[in-house]
Amino acid sequence: MSNGILERHLMHNCSRELCGLISLSINEAYRFLDDLIKTTPLLQKPELKKSYGYIRSGLVDVAIKEVFSKGNLRHKIADKSTSKYRNGYTYLMIEVKGGIITPAKVNRSYEFPRPAKNRTYNSLKNRQMNLFSNPEDINEKYDEKNPPYMIITYGGSDFKLEFINLGLPREDASGWIDLLDITKVPSLIVNKNEIVNELNLSFTREAERLIEESGRDGEFEVI
Repeated sequence: MSNGILERHLMHNCSRELCGLISLSINEAYRFLDDLIKTTPLLQKPELKKSYGYIRSGLVDVAIKEVFSKGNLRHKIADKSTSKYRNGYTYLMIEVKGGIITPAKVNRSYEFPRPAKNRTYNSLKNRQMNLFSNPEDINEKYDEKNPPYMIITYGGSDFKLEFINLGLPREDASGWIDLLDITKVPSLIVNKNEIVNELNLSFTREAERLIEESGRDGEFEVI
């Protein structure tokens, strides 16, 4: 349950669009994945089920890039690598006013993502966040020039989306300072239907590439 720290920070230091864009992105990625599995005989083979997580992560990345590009929120998105291997895992780093954000899949709603160097390093940005008890203190320390680090966590059972959260990790990346449920936050984008149609085209192209890659020999690490 949220203690209000993150909600106050979002209200005072971030765009009103932010949570809606995140929610729309991940909801659409899961919606397409569900349709893809149902309509693609290859993915219904038992040996291909292990690739679902890899495909899901790719679709989430595409959705975030596409949806954020259609909104009015100023942002920068970069793909960061955590592996020296060609097919190794990469993660998105999203920079917006009031926050530096990365996404991560987890199994349960309040779970903290498993250890990863990028999360451990970035969590140091939140050194003072959990010491503040009122918005004025937070605003004095954290603003667009000195943003805290946030993590989008999402997931559910059997590759069905059940939750999307935005959280402030502790400095030592061992748990949450605060965690906010944004699963059903509405998007402020006016032309949502048009964006969903464009997303479907991007998803289709990316899914074809990911299915081809997942059919090759090799292991894919999703963190």
